[in-house]
Amino acid sequence: MALLKTVQYIFVHTAADPRQSGKADTTAADITRWHVARGWTTIGYHYVVRRDGTVETGRPVTQQGAHVRGLNHCSIGICLSGNHDLAPMTAKQREALLRLLETLCRRYKLTSNAVLGHKEVNALVAAGKLDKIYATSKSCPGRYVDMRTIRQELAQLLKQGDEKL
Repeated sequence: MALLKTVQYIFVHTAADPRQSGKADTTAADITRWHVARGWTTIGYHYVVRRDGTVETGRPVTQQGAHVRGLNHCSIGICLSGNHDLAPMTAKQREALLRLLETLCRRYKLTSNAVLGHKEVNALVAAGKLDKIYATSKSCPGRYVDMRTIRQELAQLLKQGDEKL
């Protein structure tokens, strides 16, 4: 696997787990099995945020992920357990996602604008930042995940943390 040398983006995904109307608690081990069955060496995401708020490590952040074609070389992938086209995040899952995003943004000196849902790669294509062959038809991270609100809340967390320093 290639090394991840720089981080410009963090992408949020949904596991799109079809079990139990989207409320299945998908694990990193589940996703690893799915990805290996597709011929990959391991899980494509760096983190999985479970429905109870547990954050599991997937692929090491020192290695390129396999989660957004054309941007794996410069991004971290976070997968939300469940299927967020069918069900919203739990409160604990949302809190854990925001804490993880805050930690990663601070570590890699990113703003909240560097955090995108997988489907938002199309905005990068439209802006000419990414070739059109990388456009996606996916709804990921799902219709129940409002990335605009996630970015607003994350920006507030980053600002509050900066004020404490």
